[in-house]
Amino acid sequence: MADQPNPAQPNPAAPPPEPDPAIGAAGAGDGPAGTSDPGNLASPGDTGNLASVGSGPTWTEPSLPAVEPADETAPAQAVARDVGTSGEPATPRRSSGLRWAIALGGIAIVIGISLAILALASGRPTPSVALGYMPDNTLQYGEYRLDLPGDQRQKLAAFLSKFPGFADQAAIQPKLYEVFDRIVALASKNSQTFTTDIEPWFGGQIAMGNGAIDPGALSGDLSGNSSFITGTGNALFVVTIKDAAKATAWLEKTLGGSPVTSSYGDARLYASNGIVVAVTDKVLLGGTEPAVKAAIDTKGQGNLASDPEFKAAFGSVSRDYVAFSFMDYRSYVTSLVNLTAPSAGVERTTIDTLLGLVPAWVATDFRFEDDALVGDGAYPSVDIGYTAKNRASGLAGHAPPSTIFYGEAHDVGAASKAFLDKLRAIPELSSTFGQIDQSAGLIGGLDGLIGWWGDTAVVIGPDGNGSFSGGLLIAPTDAEAAKKTFATLRSFVVLGGAQAGIQMRDEKHGDATVTIIDFSAAMVAQGGVPPGVKAELAYTVTDDIVAIGYGAAFVNAVLDAGPGPSLAEDARYKALVDRVGAENIGLSFIDIQAIRGLAEPFAKGLVSADQWATYEKEYLPYVKPLDALISGARVDGGINRLPMSFTVK
Repeated sequence: MADQPNPAQPNPAAPPPEPDPAIGAAGAGDGPAGTSDPGNLASPGDTGNLASVGSGPTWTEPSLPAVEPADETAPAQAVARDVGTSGEPATPRRSSGLRWAIALGGIAIVIGISLAILALASGRPTPSVALGYMPDNTLQYGEYRLDLPGDQRQKLAAFLSKFPGFADQAAIQPKLYEVFDRIVALASKNSQTFTTDIEPWFGGQIAMGNGAIDPGALSGDLSGNSSFITGTGNALFVVTIKDAAKATAWLEKTLGGSPVTSSYGDARLYASNGIVVAVTDKVLLGGTEPAVKAAIDTKGQGNLASDPEFKAAFGSVSRDYVAFSFMDYRSYVTSLVNLTAPSAGVERTTIDTLLGLVPAWVATDFRFEDDALVGDGAYPSVDIGYTAKNRASGLAGHAPPSTIFYGEAHDVGAASKAFLDKLRAIPELSSTFGQIDQSAGLIGGLDGLIGWWGDTAVVIGPDGNGSFSGGLLIAPTDAEAAKKTFATLRSFVVLGGAQAGIQMRDEKHGDATVTIIDFSAAMVAQGGVPPGVKAELAYTVTDDIVAIGYGAAFVNAVLDAGPGPSLAEDARYKALVDRVGAENIGLSFIDIQAIRGLAEPFAKGLVSADQWATYEKEYLPYVKPLDALISGARVDGGINRLPMSFTVK
């Protein structure tokens, strides 16, 4: 049964339809466009792509790529490093703990690169080969694909072309490597670069996973790395490699000294404080010794890919991606509940009922399009007693055209009532709901309070005076019930508010009546109202719309939008909605460009002239292309999908 998204479940972000214009040739040194072979990336010795080691200037301070488009075909300069008298990089002696901290930091750099590239924006696809090394009982899994499978190399080049320094899509590879070099140099305090130290062995794929939390391990001394990693589910990370000898040399150089080493199967193990890093002919592994040895034993042929929950989750992915995550959500929540429920004295039947409202799994994938980073979240529908149906928005036509944030959900009253009825049927919660019903009895209980709510939206926008206003829009399914609820609430304010200094007045706006609740006098005792702030709430109730918000100006703008210009008529907004599906059960919209336009004049007054000049020169060129974020929710058979699109111009 396709249901309203579960209110108890987290909100993973997810993807939309995609434009597919042709893109220019692959980057210098690349193979054919669209290849996913990390081996075609430019190596440090390939002067057609990146200058060889020692040809660049000494690294001083990391910075972003030049704002002015540079000669895109010029090779990126590798970062030179201080060397000792022997010609080798000078490495001071460190304690064993510090060496291991640096080693793990180096591995974290690789992971950080994948996250950085996502942030700079992050036939059926196949999962990373790293998946085969994960334990069968893995409950959380994530993979990052810097090898850019399928069309992702071309799509990333088109995406980055909107930013300074990336205009030439054919030179994307050296430009990316230049950025990576600076990231690695900054993270390693200039002791390493990506092109000279990591790229020669890095296979382009990273994966991380863990099982259920082990409370026994977490209850011990968390100062030990081993106990913490074990407690968090025997976390394991896997990095694909293309040259085991070079990966081993990098690891040993980074560790320094004399780490404890041993052999297991075809791998070399490096151990310290319960943490083990191993290098095989295909991957670099890290985690606890049992986790790493178990991964080696799999030889990359583990069974997680055949797990029913994982298969269902990965089956929701239909296109090449740069990042994918999976959570066996119900099992994970169950493991957390089992840690606390026995001590709280909660009945097992109650726990099982609540767990039945949790989706079995959650999956999210991200990919690049020519002008957007898009994502798609998915989870199986759960039975909350209400069946949601996709349809077009009815409230965007009431939102002012200047709206900068809009979030809508359909059939809120019916879905909420069905979910609450599920909870009400649990014996242990009956007394709680009895108290709630008694408190809300004067307005007809919870049903009287929210039963008439149809589509509901939160709207925020500028108020015309350099500030913001906003509020709640509700399409009533029963206008008379809505009017009765507000008449009852009004009587409460009149009876109890007068003594507190709360004043109420009515104003006509067209055919509607706008009621303003003024808290100004009541706030005198607290020091009054700050300049430029109106201590007012306003509302109106019509047959078509209920609007509640900050100040009468917002409510008046909502009433004016109904028969006049509105967000729904904005061509840009409509195009963005089409990316995630105009027929949906909810959506949200953030106008990043408009928010920047409103925030910059305010921020300029808070910083010095030099700081503002730095912002305009160093940061604004990279912020300007950021356009908007649109996300949606829709039912797709027995799956709920959460498409998302972060656009650039």
